[in-house]
Amino acid sequence: MARTARYHPPVPTLLVVVPHPDDEAYAFGGTISLAARAGWRCRVHCASAGERGQRYDGGAPDPASVGAARLAELAASCAILGAEPPVCWGLPDGRLADDARGPALTAAALREEAPALVLALGADGAYGHPDHLAVFRWVVGAHAALAAPQPRLLFAAFPRGLFLPQYRLCVSMMGLPPQPPASAIGAAPWRYRLDIRAVAAQKLAAVGAHRSQLPGGDPHALFPPGILAALMAEERFAGGARVRSEG
Repeated sequence: MARTARYHPPVPTLLVVVPHPDDEAYAFGGTISLAARAGWRCRVHCASAGERGQRYDGGAPDPASVGAARLAELAASCAILGAEPPVCWGLPDGRLADDARGPALTAAALREEAPALVLALGADGAYGHPDHLAVFRWVVGAHAALAAPQPRLLFAAFPRGLFLPQYRLCVSMMGLPPQPPASAIGAAPWRYRLDIRAVAAQKLAAVGAHRSQLPGGDPHALFPPGILAALMAEERFAGGARVRSEG
């Protein structure tokens, strides 16, 4: 007797688009890990290698060496979270806003990955970093240009003012007067929140994988005191159109 073949629905894809290695971990690590546990295909596209970052692990400080180390750390972070190996576009760290290739690379990523859900940093860039704002603009533009049905697009939404200490460290890059202003940091209203406590250990380990950026190797040293700790119980998102999830 012939057997009826069972229908296996396609595995949905989560696409995370970030400017630098480590942005995937502190902003989206819990969501990536939960999605991977639920059977989603998780992909991280990173615009730059973060080669201008200050190095704390004792390795060579030249940009090529820093970038190579940070890409290896990004791959380790993705493996911890259950994502596939990441893709780096190789754009210049610290100068993304001036690179004309960004919009096309973002559009290509959205087309080729065919995600059900896209995650990116929001309009405040978490703490106003110009690279973060450039990628936000690229993602918004690429998403708007997609033919229907478009994937859901959500942006990281952090508690109001949480990142102000980091904002003050980066404010010299934002021009005069600084754009965005301090009042915009964490100002986006969130629509969804996701309880990530079940995967908090994976998120912390993913942040810890970025050892070159961590004074003393401490994941909590990625940002000024208290910031990372505030991000370990839930992740919030703005955008989308459905009823808010309470986690």
